[in-house]
Amino acid sequence: MSGSSLSKRHQALLLSALVFPGSGHFLLGRKARGCLFLVPALVALVIVLRQIMARMDQIMAQIDSGALPLDVQLIVEKVDALSASDGPAMTLAVCVLVACWIGSLIDTFLIKP
Repeated sequence: MSGSSLSKRHQALLLSALVFPGSGHFLLGRKARGCLFLVPALVALVIVLRQIMARMDQIMAQIDSGALPLDVQLIVEKVDALSASDGPAMTLAVCVLVACWIGSLIDTFLIKP
């Protein structure tokens, strides 16, 4: 292996690890494979962020209405209570996101330059 191909693989691994799953594949010219990791991870991330934003909106509405005092301990307890009621969609989305991230790293490492 030449030094440049090893360097490119390391760059791709860093991109996949630190930026987003599948991004390293684009550096290696494997756009279709990159999309196999990027698209489901992006969909999962959107689902997770929407759930978090909905939870935050509920808490902010209770704080604005005065039903929830501006006390850190009470807010943390409320967040914990809302997190306990997360449905299977949130669990599945987090699992998909983690699986895409790990799979992208393994696949990037195994690609022959």
